[in-house]
Amino acid sequence: MKSYKQTNIALGGEARIVIVSDKGDQYNLNILKELWNQLYSFEKRFSRFLPYSELSTFNRNSGTKQFISPEFHDILTAAIKISYETKQLFNPFLLPAIQKAGYKKSFVAGTENDKHDDYSERVVVGIDKLELTKDWARIPFGTAIDLGGCGKGYLADQLAVWLIGKVEGFSVSLDGDIVCAGTDENNSNWSILIQNISKNNNAVIGEIIMPREISAVASSGIMSKQGIINGKKWHHIIDPITLNPAETDVELVTIMHKECLYADVLASCSVILGSKKSVSFLRNQKIKDCLFQLKNKKTLLSGKTIKLY
Repeated sequence: MKSYKQTNIALGGEARIVIVSDKGDQYNLNILKELWNQLYSFEKRFSRFLPYSELSTFNRNSGTKQFISPEFHDILTAAIKISYETKQLFNPFLLPAIQKAGYKKSFVAGTENDKHDDYSERVVVGIDKLELTKDWARIPFGTAIDLGGCGKGYLADQLAVWLIGKVEGFSVSLDGDIVCAGTDENNSNWSILIQNISKNNNAVIGEIIMPREISAVASSGIMSKQGIINGKKWHHIIDPITLNPAETDVELVTIMHKECLYADVLASCSVILGSKKSVSFLRNQKIKDCLFQLKNKKTLLSGKTIKLY
């Protein structure tokens, strides 16, 4: 088997695709090309940092019924479902609070002066205010939504489904949201390394040996997207109760799930809840494998799939 690897900037961070196949260079390069086409098409349509995306247009026209694409319908359906399942710890209507906290612009180098929509003065409402039919959707006037990790996880899951049967193995990483299946070029299960946040960026604290069926790993924390406004630190994970950056003892949590969308959203919910409340929350969500890295430099490990070094 031969592996083909490509890395680019997309979806606000680094995207890395690895496929394993014995079907020849041209076949596999065409597979990679199609994957990037799907990825960039998704970003163009659903990034809140692009003023003419379907999502940005939808937010600007809050209060009115708007025809939506089938893919947007699927994403909103998934967002509604997981919002209710997490008792609105995940709420796509948190965009005004996210922007008010400080996360208004992309963290990708070179985009500092890009134009963007500012909804920080709009209001936050509950998921029940999102109206959705097969053909159209509507959010209340003066609100705005952000797909966040829900959209990124959704895309990773869709790419994985598309790849099944086309290659012998793959690993798709979208800014840390990772979905794998099959084997690597050595016919071994994929191994996902977990960053050790208490040391330098190249240090790892452990690894996850992935099963051969489609599986996902996602990490969420308060370190990657943060800043200072008026002398006060902020991060991008918002507590839906206070509408402020979550007060938490969790710096980074890594979760394994069969779906990337769930892994990403549940990881962020765990940051909001903090390590003590997250134990029962994740148990109720049928999560067995997770790793917490806490502010006091301690780690909490659940499950047998994740191995610490």
